[in-house]
Amino acid sequence: MTDNIDNTLLDPPQPPAKRHMLLWLDTETTGLDPYNCELLEIGMQLTDMRADTRGDSLHLIVHPDSVRNWAIHPELLNAYGMHIANGLMLESAEAPQEGYDYKHTAWNLREFINDLTDRYILHPAGTNVDFDLKQLDTHLSKHVDGSITEGLSHRKLDLSSFRLRDMADGLDPYKDREQSQHRTTYCLDRDITEYRQRLTGKVAQ
Repeated sequence: MTDNIDNTLLDPPQPPAKRHMLLWLDTETTGLDPYNCELLEIGMQLTDMRADTRGDSLHLIVHPDSVRNWAIHPELLNAYGMHIANGLMLESAEAPQEGYDYKHTAWNLREFINDLTDRYILHPAGTNVDFDLKQLDTHLSKHVDGSITEGLSHRKLDLSSFRLRDMADGLDPYKDREQSQHRTTYCLDRDITEYRQRLTGKVAQ
């Protein structure tokens, strides 16, 4: 006697594999040490692996829970001056604390990342990626369960590696860095453009 067994029940169809994507990210802060500075702005932009197509994006102005006194922390003066000049300090100060503080910023960022990780494998990308991830984790993770960047791939695309390679060849990839506006939208557009140029061999030296 032969049992009528539906073999499809023993081998159910697998869900489609998630697509690999780049999540470009940038933060603007009042300093370099995440334990002694404040977070002012966050920017993220989703692209495909060649950055030919852009997807979801996120831009958050942050009203820090506190701002350190420059007289006590003179090492922060350069960052303060830079962000006063580009208008970010004023935007941050004028943003209502309710809804723009670290807690609400963390909730908004977690929702954005969770939505993307449900659909894609996300590889962090940008300039000094570990710096930005550390800033986000230090300032925001305490307001959510686990790490604020949970779900992102451990494999990252950091343009600093390409630029250091240029320096090894005697080039100066940072010669025009003083022209940076030090705002997340500008930095993300710059990095995505440079990456696409490098893929096509048209990066300006």
